[in-house]
Amino acid sequence: FQMLRAVVYMVILQLASKKALAMTSVTFHGITDTLKPEDEKYADALNTAADAFREAESLFNDEDFVNRRGWKREVETEDGDVVYSKHTPKGKMVTVSTVLEGHVDAVIKETWTGIDTLPDWNPNINYASIVVSLTDHSDIVTYGNNDVLIVSGRDFVSSRLYRPTPGGGYIMVSRSVEIDSKPVVKDKVRAHLYLAAVQFRPHPENEKKTLCDVAMLCDLKGMLPKMLVNQVLPKIMVMDTEQNVKHFKELAEKEAH
Repeated sequence: FQMLRAVVYMVILQLASKKALAMTSVTFHGITDTLKPEDEKYADALNTAADAFREAESLFNDEDFVNRRGWKREVETEDGDVVYSKHTPKGKMVTVSTVLEGHVDAVIKETWTGIDTLPDWNPNINYASIVVSLTDHSDIVTYGNNDVLIVSGRDFVSSRLYRPTPGGGYIMVSRSVEIDSKPVVKDKVRAHLYLAAVQFRPHPENEKKTLCDVAMLCDLKGMLPKMLVNQVLPKIMVMDTEQNVKHFKELAEKEAH
């Protein structure tokens, strides 16, 4: 009997150990996100976001990116912020740097938690919502664009992750994933987001402002010729940047009053 109890105890320990080992987690900057057992089906999504975070952090720390060496000047926003582009093996990456109204902590909070309200203030967005919240710093979202310029409505499902970074800033990333609960939306084209990354940094001269760097690499899919896609991506970046700047300005004015 004692031997049987010992065997049963060992089996229980082995099962518990295997279950613990199966828990997916990622760690950046001293913060670990661990999936709950019921969310292990999203392990690939969390790992996808982690890969995107590594790429984004490497990009933002690259001196060539900081100085825009090897990047082509494309177009300016109405505030004079310049969109640059660079050809990569996966397509054309675009980037822009701007200044947003608001303390950096407030800006990341609004950006992370405010996805449901995106269609209320950004006319380019048709719908947006969180599919599942995985941890405090990671989730899966879906959103769709309205027709923009020559591009008909696109549909996205992506895994997001953010972290505070040294110096009091944040990096937030998003990358496309496929999950069974979110098939392609009717009348939309499922686009593929290789990387959407934003870096928020405290403004060195005004704590009520935030420096914002955005980079995006996306395959719009569909039947659009590559040449037209390359022409329209910088313009889409301009439109989104202008709406973002306007939104945070309005939030700051509301807070002031």
